Amino acid sequence: MKYLAFLVAFSFAPMAQAEDFDPEKVIKYRQDFMTAVKGHNNAIKSIVNGVVPYDNHLNMHIASLEALFMEIESLFPEGSDFGETNAKDAIWDNPEKFSKTSNDAIQALATFKGVASEGDKNK
Repeated sequence: MKYLAFLVAFSFAPMAQAEDFDPEKVIKYRQDFMTAVKGHNNAIKSIVNGVVPYDNHLNMHIASLEALFMEIESLFPEGSDFGETNAKDAIWDNPEKFSKTSNDAIQALATFKGVASEGDKNK
């Protein structure tokens, strides 16, 4: 029963978050999110370049990036385009281009995933 109460409370959390939109918290979250992206990218580079012996982690990092990339556009809501951030003004000035760039990144990752599944690091 206590698990059901947790699930019910947890299921309403997204609605509360949407109502309590705080741009500064969104910006901080976005920065943390992008740090995670960078971490997975760096881990992939280390694996592919043979710096570390964790070839069995490659698919995990690719899957993590796939999940992250699918959410990237949602991280730049209107009203979160200020402050100390590396986000480019073009994200808000040209949302169509940003969406295309995001989709291109998702496609590039899918291509990389296919090549990586072949197991040939030289490719």
